[in-house]
Amino acid sequence: MTSPHEPSSSSSSFSGGGSGAPRPASFDEWLQAFKEQMTFFTGLKLDVGLPRWPLADVLPVLPVVGAAIGLASGLVFAIVRGIAGPGWLAAVLAVGAAIVLTRALHEDGLADTADGLGPHGLEPARRLEIMRDSRNGTFGVLALALTVLIKVACLAQFGAATGLVVLISAHALSRAVLAYPLLAFSPVHADGLGATVGKPTDNDVWITIGIGAGLAFLLMLGKGLFVAILAPLAVLASAWFTSHWVAKRLGGYTGDTLGAVQQKAEVVFLVVAALFIGR
Repeated sequence: MTSPHEPSSSSSSFSGGGSGAPRPASFDEWLQAFKEQMTFFTGLKLDVGLPRWPLADVLPVLPVVGAAIGLASGLVFAIVRGIAGPGWLAAVLAVGAAIVLTRALHEDGLADTADGLGPHGLEPARRLEIMRDSRNGTFGVLALALTVLIKVACLAQFGAATGLVVLISAHALSRAVLAYPLLAFSPVHADGLGATVGKPTDNDVWITIGIGAGLAFLLMLGKGLFVAILAPLAVLASAWFTSHWVAKRLGGYTGDTLGAVQQKAEVVFLVVAALFIGR
């Protein structure tokens, strides 16, 4: 998951620098932290100046950033679906809106991760070398194509209101679970991602995941208790498994692999919602 303003590399900045300022302690400071992360995670150019905090110090804003992205994507879906547009068209436009809004930040990480981890029998150093290459290979292209197709297929069956709720939930929780690999593992490149993200505390990680899971549960509760419980649990399991699978092969995480964790978590949420809503 690399910044579009940097070379394609897993050691690219993830959330801006941070000036060593104390953690946010007031609403205004948390609002500033939210704006900083929105500026990084999206193409919005908010007037925030130089980043004041590394991501590890403001982790609880992650699900809020995700919810905002999901809201924008969901509104596109709801508007198109609400004016009697076909489900597949609303789904394509909603998925496209999220990609445009985020500058394909996470999709880029997914493609690079698939290219690096897809082949068999490679040493970690060679996998990392492949992931640094800005060109997409077979595994990366297939991963992107399948991910987009699955998202569209899942969303196409929802009505306007359901699609809106599902998208907000999926985007919020899939970003909240990024906190887990930051706590459980170390960055592969000591002079890259880890230097800007920092190491979060246990409390911040579980608070962040709790906010994302709680928000998803409450939003999905109107669609059924079973799916409101199962979808968040499936995402948590997905993030745990993916993070450990990646760390076993690379020795830690990179910006690209964090993008892959987010994309897989989002897809898992949509699949569970598509399978069990209304049943």
